[in-house]
Amino acid sequence: MLTKTYKAGGAVTLLALSCQLHAGGFALIEHGASGLGNSYAGASAAAKDSSTIWFNPAGMSLLEKREVAVAAHVINSNVEFTDRGTSLNYALGGAPLGDPDNPSANDASPGGSTGLPNFYYVSPVSDKFSYGLGIGVPYGSATEYDDDWVGRYSTVKSGINVIDINPSISYKVSEKVRLGAGISVQQLSAELGQAVDSGAACFAIFDPIDPAICINSALLPGNVATDGYANVTGDSTAISFNIGALFLPRPDTRIGVAYRHGTSHELDGDVEYTTNETLQGLIDQFSVPALLNGGAKADVDLPATLSFSVAHEFSEKLEILADATWTGWSSFEELRIRFDLSPNDSFQIQDWKDVWRISAGVNYQLNNKVTLRGGWAYDQEPIPNESRRSPRIPGNDRTWISAGLGYQFNTNASIDFGYAHLFLDDSAIDNLSLDGSAGAPNIRGEYSTGIDIASFQFSWTFN
Repeated sequence: MLTKTYKAGGAVTLLALSCQLHAGGFALIEHGASGLGNSYAGASAAAKDSSTIWFNPAGMSLLEKREVAVAAHVINSNVEFTDRGTSLNYALGGAPLGDPDNPSANDASPGGSTGLPNFYYVSPVSDKFSYGLGIGVPYGSATEYDDDWVGRYSTVKSGINVIDINPSISYKVSEKVRLGAGISVQQLSAELGQAVDSGAACFAIFDPIDPAICINSALLPGNVATDGYANVTGDSTAISFNIGALFLPRPDTRIGVAYRHGTSHELDGDVEYTTNETLQGLIDQFSVPALLNGGAKADVDLPATLSFSVAHEFSEKLEILADATWTGWSSFEELRIRFDLSPNDSFQIQDWKDVWRISAGVNYQLNNKVTLRGGWAYDQEPIPNESRRSPRIPGNDRTWISAGLGYQFNTNASIDFGYAHLFLDDSAIDNLSLDGSAGAPNIRGEYSTGIDIASFQFSWTFN
């Protein structure tokens, strides 16, 4: 996704990523509804249905019949921003953005609801081989603030959507060892809208010529009445892979190990500006190449993951699951943008850190038709501190509590329901000029967030 900021000497665009807040960084873990009830504990070892394609393709070898599963997830994010003195960059005077006499008027509620689909198909080929196809959304979100909120020069509207098509195979080495592998083809599309501070842009563009130009034109930084707007779209297609192994040391125990390689995206995008009439008149009058519609490109490396899972059946009715998943977010060091109409790159320092997600869950077979599920998880946030936090990604460490229900209609058809609530630590933000730009505002405040996820899945097996 592409956005913009200003540097002394011109206007440039800057790429950023936006997210929902229910997974570390901007990843989504919602793949299959049956696992949600366990907070996805033991996901690489469970292999209860065809959603194992995503978590560990080796698990396909445990499915004896062809199976189709379709799942849908509804995610509601309740996000509240409390302003603590957001201001213009100190290079532009540091004046407050918003109403200092009425602080509550500067708060914002950027949360909302979104939906995610999944599709999985598994087919045994022989006693040894199985193949399958998974389609899901490993990254995706939508975030929107009011047009006049105090952080409008950082973001107003953001959206990102990544569709992952994951054909996979599995091989039964022995009764105790199963292997699997898959190819991921990802299509990423993104859109971003945000306000353009016409006063800041004017001073950045015309200060080398004559600073009085902007003052005489009543173009002063932070004036919402003279704001412009920038809308940016970008897309990319990339390929990666995943592998997994499943070990069955005894009939009641499964141990899963799964690795999903990082994905390198090369985004190709376009920016369109709606420029304030007065500012556009000055740009035309002085023939300055600024705020030009055009193209921009960026490289974004999505992280690798490594999961360790165990599932143990204590009895015919009770199963315990656990999982630890590492995500290599330290690969996300910066966002660097190359411009079609400028020889200069622009960048944001990220310095994200590697994180762990740990989870535990339980399945209880109430009878031959009903399975009850429960789960807990602790999910670390890769953003290192408040100065690296962005209003696009204001996440923090989160704790999951979940419950679920599975119902078997007959030998072929079943449904699964899952619900989870995520408790996030309050997230301070104080990100003065993340990229060192003269025009970048200082967003200072605190985010309070709660997230609810509800999922439904229908599975059908056939010969």
